[in-house]
Amino acid sequence: MLTALLALCSGLGAPAVFAQELYVINTTCSTPNSPNFSCQVQAIDVDDSTEYRHRFGSRTVSYRVIEDPYVRIEGRASNSEAWTSVKNATINFKTEQLCFNNKAFCVNNPTFLADVLIQGGHAIQGRTRIGMAFADNGRVDVTCFDQGCDRLMEAIQK
Repeated sequence: MLTALLALCSGLGAPAVFAQELYVINTTCSTPNSPNFSCQVQAIDVDDSTEYRHRFGSRTVSYRVIEDPYVRIEGRASNSEAWTSVKNATINFKTEQLCFNNKAFCVNNPTFLADVLIQGGHAIQGRTRIGMAFADNGRVDVTCFDQGCDRLMEAIQK
């Protein structure tokens, strides 16, 4: 989906990290306990992944998309925590919203979604929703589109 690089040096003999800021947008985020709040998204290509850092108040929640050897998404609730595989992600193109882990964290990010539409080509043109469920190793296990996402959720809950 997304790739590039820029150099940030780290000291004490640690390997160099390559990073490049792609964009920064001011937008809104939400959680089940906080319906809409202002947040800033900083998109950065770091080595072989693209990180999306969501800053609000003194907190930063980050997600990264890794494409090689297969597409997967990982998240962390703060910079001091380890990256963990995301269980699921949904995109709503109408509301320009991307949500992770059953809407535990959502962000309105029209810049990211425009990239998804461009890179997805004809396969996703005209789609209103996309959903993905990930296996324990983070690899995409199931993908759904539009009303298929409703049917998938109904089947899961039976």
